[in-house]
Amino acid sequence: MRERGGGGRSARAGVRISPASVGALAAWVAFASCAGAGDEGRDVVPASHDVVGGAATAESAEGYDYVARRPLAVVALAEGRGLDAVIARAAVDRLADRLDACVTDEARKGGPVEGAARVVAQIDANGAVAATQVRIDPGGNGASSAVGCLVAPMKLLTFPPADHEGRGIAIEALWGHLQMKN
Repeated sequence: MRERGGGGRSARAGVRISPASVGALAAWVAFASCAGAGDEGRDVVPASHDVVGGAATAESAEGYDYVARRPLAVVALAEGRGLDAVIARAAVDRLADRLDACVTDEARKGGPVEGAARVVAQIDANGAVAATQVRIDPGGNGASSAVGCLVAPMKLLTFPPADHEGRGIAIEALWGHLQMKN
């Protein structure tokens, strides 16, 4: 779901490799395989017990700044521009709670309960959500639940006032029957 550089890639998009890249890779592999041909110039890495990486945290899950997981909703903080990290995470937690409760209620009523959306909100100097830009996954019946369960609660958020403009928050959300990875 995360987009970078103005254009997104879907999970189904194929990887394109240019012929020049293949040639450069082949030259590098040939050089690397010849570099260790003799024993005298060989690099050896001693055994170590260093730990590289670790368990995924909420701060680093799937490249987002923060991810809030609920039984029927996942809300990820893509960006919190001009916001303190604690404030942005609290907003994401509140949205995840509202989305999960709303989707649970909609499911009991027999309404559409699956969907995905990205919401970018501009925050004015007073801390109110001034404008939103919404992209809803075109598949399924998620538009009505996106508006009622995600966009409306997003517009009701308030943030601390600031003496500058240009603040904003971008989130991505999935809701419905989710299959979570550990």
